[in-house]
Amino acid sequence: MADIDVNEDFNPQEFRDKQESKKQSDLITMKIHPEIWDELGVRDPEQIKLETAIMKKTRQIKKELRTDPDNFDKQVELATLYIDGGNYEDAIKMVRAVVSKDPKHARARKVLGTGYALSNQEDEAILELNRATELDPDDAETHFNLGGVYMLQDSFMLAEREFQKVVDLDPTDTTAYANLAAAYTMQKSHLEEIRTLKKVLMFDPENKELRSALSNAYFHLGEFDESLSSALCVIELDEKDPQAYCNLGSIYSAQNMVEEAIQTFQKAIELDPEYSLPHTNLGSLYGTVGRVESAIKEFKKATSLNPGDAHAWLNLYHSYKEIGRPEDSTKAFQKYEMLTKETAPGGGKAEFSGVPGGVSTTGDTASE
Repeated sequence: MADIDVNEDFNPQEFRDKQESKKQSDLITMKIHPEIWDELGVRDPEQIKLETAIMKKTRQIKKELRTDPDNFDKQVELATLYIDGGNYEDAIKMVRAVVSKDPKHARARKVLGTGYALSNQEDEAILELNRATELDPDDAETHFNLGGVYMLQDSFMLAEREFQKVVDLDPTDTTAYANLAAAYTMQKSHLEEIRTLKKVLMFDPENKELRSALSNAYFHLGEFDESLSSALCVIELDEKDPQAYCNLGSIYSAQNMVEEAIQTFQKAIELDPEYSLPHTNLGSLYGTVGRVESAIKEFKKATSLNPGDAHAWLNLYHSYKEIGRPEDSTKAFQKYEMLTKETAPGGGKAEFSGVPGGVSTTGDTASE
């Protein structure tokens, strides 16, 4: 509270009224998480504000184009606004017209490639973004977008090349470092991944996702002490993150610290009862120490929370088979087979996290 100058004109009631008014104002302008608006069934005012700004700018550019219809830069700017508003079809149509008249317009090529990428036309996106890099090799954003499309196509070596160019052009771009580390992760180049993550953490030391990624990279190299240190750091940054406890439990499991691992997975479940992965990991741990009935209970819970957890179904199959329940075992294996066919190359359902670290989307523990 601000200091008050006590003088003859000071009115206590007036002051209290002002303070009460200030409190009400603070409450009204308090930032609410976007998910809350969804639960309330209304739109997030911040999103409405953004859309309004896009519409206002769009009207302005259209007005300017009426007096200068051949201005390619304005046309590209309008296409960019279309992309910001999710209108990819009109954006693509507009910049295609620009590049047909000016094939060397680098920004138009970049916007066209970005529009293709966002509308799931990845081959066309790669073609246009590569042309944009040829026309303007020092545009970091173009390299970044191209790297992102390569990641979507599982061309991780090419993605690495593009993200490396971004950090060469802008050594302070933390997001580019994170994506470069992700490319190394997918290629299992964990030493390079660690080097990159340690560099980006110099700029962003309290980024828990990157700390988690560093923990996982150390884990894959078998450097469990370093992995544990990074995992504990993540929990210090956010002691209510169930994913962090899930990863920590995997480290304990790999070191045969069974009780510590069990307690840690149970902590993750306590923090988020709807999170399936700690049940899968806890079930795996119970299975390795011979507690098959407990393992089955956890795998059943995991599959009820996440029917798409193929790893849990496979472990359920093995567990039922071990205790002599062939019918249940067969059903679990059929479910596993169906899911693995859906996520096989070309199946279109494989998951990929753009930021490295965290828990495997397949449901595996880190130790596996």
